[in-house]
Amino acid sequence: MRAPVRIEEVAGRRDLLDFVRFPWRVYRGDKNWVPPLIPERLDRLNPESNPFFDHADVRLLRARSGRETLGTMAVFVDHLRLQHFQDGMGGFGFFEVVEDFEVARALLDAGRERLLAWGMEGVIGPTNFGINDEPGVLLEGADAPAALLEAHSPPYYAPFLERYGMVKRFDNFAWRVDLGKLESILARLPEQFHRVLAAAEGRPEVRIRKLRMGDWEQEAALTLRLYNAAHVTSPEHVPMPKEVFDRFARQLRPLLDPDLVRFAEVDGEPVGYLVAIPDFNTVLLHLNGRLLPVGWLKALWYRRRIDRVSFKLLGVLPRYRRQGIDLLLYFDAVREAARKGYCWLDGSLTADHNPVVWRLAERMGAERYKHYRIYQMRFAAD
Repeated sequence: MRAPVRIEEVAGRRDLLDFVRFPWRVYRGDKNWVPPLIPERLDRLNPESNPFFDHADVRLLRARSGRETLGTMAVFVDHLRLQHFQDGMGGFGFFEVVEDFEVARALLDAGRERLLAWGMEGVIGPTNFGINDEPGVLLEGADAPAALLEAHSPPYYAPFLERYGMVKRFDNFAWRVDLGKLESILARLPEQFHRVLAAAEGRPEVRIRKLRMGDWEQEAALTLRLYNAAHVTSPEHVPMPKEVFDRFARQLRPLLDPDLVRFAEVDGEPVGYLVAIPDFNTVLLHLNGRLLPVGWLKALWYRRRIDRVSFKLLGVLPRYRRQGIDLLLYFDAVREAARKGYCWLDGSLTADHNPVVWRLAERMGAERYKHYRIYQMRFAAD
């Protein structure tokens, strides 16, 4: 008989390593799970290196039975988000658990108690920590590996969270396009698309340019400015602090292909951007979370064989929308990806509160191949 389940807070390096390594138990035998790099995950959970901790309260929890770990979860209060929305909602993430609802319940109960002690009225998640960090529980699409910054989860996570009382907050979708069929896809687009695209291409004041890696600091600052300004109308958007963005950009920099990052300018003024990244998850799939001692050799080998590019960010300043600039950015980058020999385009993630974008994706011949859900729960008064 198994010893009773208890919940412990992570305390010290040994506990943290156990927390980070636990998912290997959950996903044993799952060929579509992409193991995270252990050093990256340790760095993300380190208050000394992750600026998220500068504006958040965080607790890392483990469900234990005897000496055995059965589940993990982080609970947190992002004070920047709280100040922005003033909705009394905390967050949870890094949620991994064996297929036992009572273990999941114990974790969620402990997380709820901690959030209540912090004065929270409810919880949103899972996210790891930000809304763009492997968000959600996978509802459809477990038959294909997740792209970079996407989540992967067992089929029982959604039923566990719903049984606990959580409800949908919003859904995210990932899309894919076979770039070998690009020309036929373009030929099938409605005439309206071609007219709008041709009109935008014919405007001499509009220019699309590539990322200038030699001006990295300026280009990163520009991307952050455009990101915060272009997504201000999104219902889940919280302005990203410079320190958080700089850490994110530093991590992505070695993965970037400057030919696949685009900026749109009107009369020399930046008004939009697109970030597509060679999908390094197709490399991580083979590393089992480690670069040493020989993982870096595998990384070099598989990096040369990346066949998928992942579209991560696309935004146009509100006053320049409906002018075809987003189409210019998209098709310019798509054609470049096809020219460079990529076979697949992943588009992720598109929220269901942005139906214009996902209907546009459908009309452009994209297949919706992954479906994620972000949950929420309001705590009942005792």
